[in-house]
Amino acid sequence: MKCDDSPPPSWPVVPLGALVECLDAGRVPLNRAQRALRPGVVPYHGASGVTGHVDQALFDGTLVLLGEDGAPFSDPTRDVAFFHEGPLWAGNHVHVLRPRAGVDGRFVAHALNTLPYGPYVEGATRAKLTRARMNSLPVPCPSLACQRLVADRLDVSLQRIDGQLRALDELDDLAREQVQAIIAQAMGAAYGTRRLLGHVFDITGGGTPATTRAAYWGDDVTWLTPADLPPGPPGWVTRGQRSLSAAGLAACRAIMVPAGALVVSTRAPVGRVGLGRGPLAVSQGCKALVPRGCGVDLRYAALTLWAAGPELRRRAGGSVFPEMDTVTLASLELTLPPLPCQRRVAQAVWTQLEQVAAQAAERVRLEGLLHEYRVAVRRAAMGAGPEA
Repeated sequence: MKCDDSPPPSWPVVPLGALVECLDAGRVPLNRAQRALRPGVVPYHGASGVTGHVDQALFDGTLVLLGEDGAPFSDPTRDVAFFHEGPLWAGNHVHVLRPRAGVDGRFVAHALNTLPYGPYVEGATRAKLTRARMNSLPVPCPSLACQRLVADRLDVSLQRIDGQLRALDELDDLAREQVQAIIAQAMGAAYGTRRLLGHVFDITGGGTPATTRAAYWGDDVTWLTPADLPPGPPGWVTRGQRSLSAAGLAACRAIMVPAGALVVSTRAPVGRVGLGRGPLAVSQGCKALVPRGCGVDLRYAALTLWAAGPELRRRAGGSVFPEMDTVTLASLELTLPPLPCQRRVAQAVWTQLEQVAAQAAERVRLEGLLHEYRVAVRRAAMGAGPEA
């Protein structure tokens, strides 16, 4: 992309502080509870964008917002700088900058989103861009006419890409609704005897050994937590993020269950379901279900449990976070048709779910390509090259 006066490589580069006025002194942080007490239409801006709305503004006019701490400085596919026009309330995790005369704020925001922030941020656990280092950020500075031309073209290109990303998000929402409808229809059409879950499965709780004891952790025992279970429809689970040693298993209340057990999350979140491919143990946030006989198809039972997720969450108690005890889980009723019918239903639903999952994987791939293209378009416009 070229301008009326010169291409990007010949643009002068100046420190950000020469292009903007810092208004950080006017910021006032509000936590979520405080924002809830003053609802309105004025955007409240945090480190990574607008996080809510309040009833009045601290700032007004043309502004550039640049993350101070907690912004995704190491992820080039996510913006750390934002252009804003109009009333605004800003917390203390974002720098508030007013473009000086002869500077297009949109151009500055686009340029800031192409910079490598590694040399400028500090902090081992939470990256922070101090005001002094922010002011020294190198920003290209062509003529105002060129800035406007580049910003206009980038706005159009990025809006088109962002529209495609939103369309993919909408397809994901439709896919989730499709999955729920497939399972609900299959479960609703099933006929048979209603049995309590506790009469069909032996239900086993779990535990967690001391995380500070290295000897308790290893590769001996597959150990699952709620985070290891599929967030969507039920699926097979082979390993968890962490594993126990034999000593770790002995040190906690977890009990090994055989391959083919169902695992249900019963604590924050409630209702995730997985099928264990091999012997495993679970944390106290899950229950392991081992069938008592041969009258239940595991995939059918997994689908039934997942479809009952809203009911499980409704029954869950807990003052700090939702949690379901063994007795409450055991009281859930399952509709169990004859085993051949269970298998037919499970196979039909599983086949459809695999198709939906394949479509979801393709959407993830396309989304990744669009994010990469978005980065490349902006960097090419700024003459930043393919890599920071």
